[in-house]
Amino acid sequence: MLPILFVPQMLFAGFFVAPELIPIWLRWARYLCTLTYAVRIALVEEFGDGCPNEDGQDPCKQLLETVDADPDETWWNWLVLVALFALFRLCALVVLQQKATKFF
Repeated sequence: MLPILFVPQMLFAGFFVAPELIPIWLRWARYLCTLTYAVRIALVEEFGDGCPNEDGQDPCKQLLETVDADPDETWWNWLVLVALFALFRLCALVVLQQKATKFF
């Protein structure tokens, strides 16, 4: 059961494939995956200051751009992450209540 939940999360979060390479008709699903927002927050915290190399390029900024992580939107990512948590908890509560009424 866990691979059914985690593999799409890792796919849409940008671990396996860059978000631009995901087909357009599937891109909407990444906004439902909590791992997308958690990865954005973690990457901004880790690489937000940049890490220029000898060539003058900044691979950290390129990484942040690849996963659409903007340091100015970290608060928004936190807000969405908390909202998704609350939404999924409420959905689980409704399902459990329906199952409990059917059981008794």
